[in-house]
Amino acid sequence: MQYLLFNTPKGGLASCNIDHATNGCIGLNHYQYTLATYQMKHFAYKPLFWIALGMTGFASPALSQKQVTRQSLYWIRYYGKYKLSDNWGLNLEIEDRHFFKNNRQSNWFLPRVAVERKLGKGWAAGAGFSYYLASNPADPAMETAVTVPELRPHQYLSASQSLGNLAVSHRFQFEERWIHNSTSTKLTAGYHFQGRARYRFQLKYPLIKQNTAAGTLNAIAFDEILLNLGHNIVANTFDQNRIYFGLNYGISKAFQVELGYLDWFQERSSGNQYYHRDIARLTIYHDLKLY
Repeated sequence: MQYLLFNTPKGGLASCNIDHATNGCIGLNHYQYTLATYQMKHFAYKPLFWIALGMTGFASPALSQKQVTRQSLYWIRYYGKYKLSDNWGLNLEIEDRHFFKNNRQSNWFLPRVAVERKLGKGWAAGAGFSYYLASNPADPAMETAVTVPELRPHQYLSASQSLGNLAVSHRFQFEERWIHNSTSTKLTAGYHFQGRARYRFQLKYPLIKQNTAAGTLNAIAFDEILLNLGHNIVANTFDQNRIYFGLNYGISKAFQVELGYLDWFQERSSGNQYYHRDIARLTIYHDLKLY
């Protein structure tokens, strides 16, 4: 055990022994001077309370230590929105992700397809499928040792509204992730399942308006949080958070180009290791009416 002496919020002193098995305080002694007598008073607290407090990270400095790996990437993607009728549409997304360092590939989306149905009053629902490839290890200084496929069905519900010139949208999405089993160097037999829930809040504001889509310029900002779900999730229920800022320019009625910056903070399976990624993202949007 380790002996710990620390100041209390009210100006006194406290001491305890750290139980390394639980990271909690055991046998806490609290000392505080009273203004009337300047005498030290002694208070004993129940060990179970301080064990619980220690498990939340207040009594153990080690729990607050994080290992953060910083990386820089660029993403290039095509996003096609094909209108099948007034209420039905098909979305197609293809994305290539690379590290800036050594221009090594990080991930591929090949492709992400979804069928969408408008529900009225700004609401829409959709369902689709993604084929995803991850290049491991996630270290641009190393050569790719194994490329891991992932089969990812997903469903979503979105809502949008206008507040003057400001467009506000919400998206709730659930993903069923079937990830190919692998070692650090090769694929092995079978897949394992992991669920994930996502929520995105987005704002869009016109900087330049035109009578047609060509020549328009919009500012885009969103925040998206992703949570892991499933019985095999132990230390990383929180998966990642994404903050994005971008500018979207209308090239023509059918095409827009968007350039933005994405701040991606992701927790790894260990629970105390993180990726913090700075990402430049270029998107080509393609709107096509098929009826």
